[in-house]
Amino acid sequence: MQEAFLKNGGAQCGICTPGMLMAAAQLLAHSPHPSEAEIREGLAGNLCRCTGFVRIFESVAAAARAAESNPAKEPVMEQTHDAR
Repeated sequence: MQEAFLKNGGAQCGICTPGMLMAAAQLLAHSPHPSEAEIREGLAGNLCRCTGFVRIFESVAAAARAAESNPAKEPVMEQTHDAR
C-alpha cells in the first residue's frame, strides 16, 4: 500500500497519509477489487487538504491491482512490546 501511495502521488504532505493507508488497507481487506465509489466511501472519514483526493484514490486502485497480480500471504503480526 505504501509503495502504491509513493508511486502514484497519494502521499502528499503526509498529514493524512497514515489514516489513508489504514483506511485503504481495511478497505482492501474486505473488498479486494473495489470500485471507485467503494474507494471513495472507504476513505470518506479522512480529510486531505493538499490538492485533493484523486491521486489518493488512484493509489488505492493501484494497490488493489498490484495485490491481484502478486498475491501475498497473510502478514504475520509480531508483538513489539511487553503486554503486561
